[in-house]
Amino acid sequence: MSAADLSFDAGDMTPGELAEAFATLPEVLGDHLEDAAEDIGLKFGSEAAENAPSDTGDLRSDLVEPMVERVGETIVEIRVGSNLPQAKPMEEGTPPGNFPPPSELRDWARRVLGDPDAAYPVARSIAETGLDEQRFLRDAFDDDSNITFALNKINEAVTAAFAEVGLDV
Repeated sequence: MSAADLSFDAGDMTPGELAEAFATLPEVLGDHLEDAAEDIGLKFGSEAAENAPSDTGDLRSDLVEPMVERVGETIVEIRVGSNLPQAKPMEEGTPPGNFPPPSELRDWARRVLGDPDAAYPVARSIAETGLDEQRFLRDAFDDDSNITFALNKINEAVTAAFAEVGLDV
């Protein structure tokens, strides 16, 4: 683990003003990090949605809205993903032997193949060969430009929080 250096200019602050600045910093920093987390989540979610396979558009629309939750004074959690039943098998693929319920494939078979009764043969084929992974979510997180975007947003949030309490970094 590497250490980070941080320096700031307190200007003409008195020790009491400096103490007050440090006392308010966690709350202000948390607010700025929460705003940054919203932007980061939207960026990652939008890219994942763009990369996601689409039939009805449900998966893509489910990915766009990240969940951002403040779990501590200066800790913000970002969740990007989907709870739709097809999301995990599409993202990670499936090995042979997984027989999906044909009832879940009937609408797809009707839309794509024109025959809802084709759901059973499709399910059997999936069970025989598995599904190839389609890394829509992991690719969004592995993208260097997205990582750079996230780090820049975090840096901007920290800088803005320090400036808001009167400490120039």
